Amino acid sequence: MRKILIDAHTHTVASGHAYSSLQEMAKAAADKGLEVLGITEHGPKVPGTCPQLYFKNMFVVPR
Repeated sequence: MRKILIDAHTHTVASGHAYSSLQEMAKAAADKGLEVLGITEHGPKVPGTCPQLYFKNMFVVPR
């Protein structure tokens, strides 16, 4: 069986329907041995999701 190294479609609580923060998602991915974690939040025009400021702040989140 192949080991999964990437999860390219995840959401945090910012999308309005998930249960974990960005930090919790990153820790869980690392704990599972993932090499790549794609955070794919819903855009600001989707009701109940992230404001535009959230996406602007993603540029300061450490890799």
